[in-house]
Amino acid sequence: MKRRDLLRLPVAAGKSAARGAFHGPDTPPGSPPGTLLSDPNAVAPRVSVLAYGPHEMTEFDVESMDQLGRLRGQYPVLWVNVEGVRHAPTVRAVGDVFGLHALALEDVGQTGQQTKSELFDDHLFLVARMVRLCPHLDLEQVSIFVGRDYVVSFQERPGDPLDPVRERIRRSRGRIRAAGPDHLAYALLDAVVDHCFPVVETYAERLDLLEDEILGRPGREAMNQLHVVRRDLVALRRAVWPLRDALGSLVREPPSELVAPGTVVYLRDVQDHLVQILDLVESCRELGASLTDLYLSSVGNRTNEIMKVLTVFSAIFIPLSFITGLYGMNLDRAPLWLRSLTVAEALMGVVTFGLIAFFWRRGWLGGRA
Repeated sequence: MKRRDLLRLPVAAGKSAARGAFHGPDTPPGSPPGTLLSDPNAVAPRVSVLAYGPHEMTEFDVESMDQLGRLRGQYPVLWVNVEGVRHAPTVRAVGDVFGLHALALEDVGQTGQQTKSELFDDHLFLVARMVRLCPHLDLEQVSIFVGRDYVVSFQERPGDPLDPVRERIRRSRGRIRAAGPDHLAYALLDAVVDHCFPVVETYAERLDLLEDEILGRPGREAMNQLHVVRRDLVALRRAVWPLRDALGSLVREPPSELVAPGTVVYLRDVQDHLVQILDLVESCRELGASLTDLYLSSVGNRTNEIMKVLTVFSAIFIPLSFITGLYGMNLDRAPLWLRSLTVAEALMGVVTFGLIAFFWRRGWLGGRA
């Protein structure tokens, strides 16, 4: 995206700029635990499979859940990705194949979940947020289940920043093909977290452009854009901060049956990346607050300049009004040599130029103080 286009990103008035941020359908009050909601207009989502081992790999789209069930146990790692969470029958069917907990499946359908990690009997449940600019800030919930031989991920919509992970599996790059599902879960989280860096850098560039605009010609549009950026940064911080705490709990007390000790080191690296992102976000927020103060100061200075000019004009015309009023009321009583209008005009000219010279010497009209 070009720098000149960063300030022209459309913003819906009165709506949150962070699309999909902590908002989703809630089950009706009193519903039993594990209730799955389904959108009447939702179609069956795409379910893709990427199964692999050290020496073999297969990739295809699932046509029936029976096909998915027969595939279990044939590969060391089975990655199932579901693009869509509004179709409850598909979510329930995938959960039945892998024995996923009903409460976790309910959290999958309710996309307003907080970022977290939960450990169940035989699988680990993670909730994270994929950050994208399209062109608004989009915070999409991604739910990841990690078992002994599988990883199941649920996305709200098609499209994700996970293609580098898929390419590493296809081309057998690194140690991902030789590792277990816990390493795959790390790779997914790492891709989601690293995708936050270009988003934060984009907001930093927008703040730099807003600073130049505020210093040059502060206006209402710049203030509106600044408000949008600060609001998006708050939403971004709310999305990233809990994931750091969730990974911290996994690093401190990893479930040995699901997360190998060697994977903990990689999870700690993801946690370090989250700390860097949070530092960048906080720096941008502080810069946004400084730009708000700068805008208010600039507007105040412009107002003071206008008031100074008006005050100078008033100071010049006040003695002139006094002279004309004095002559208008007392011209017939004045001495003969004062009755001439030329004398009055000369007097007003002397007063005018005298005041202008005085203001100039004081530096009020651009002269040197």
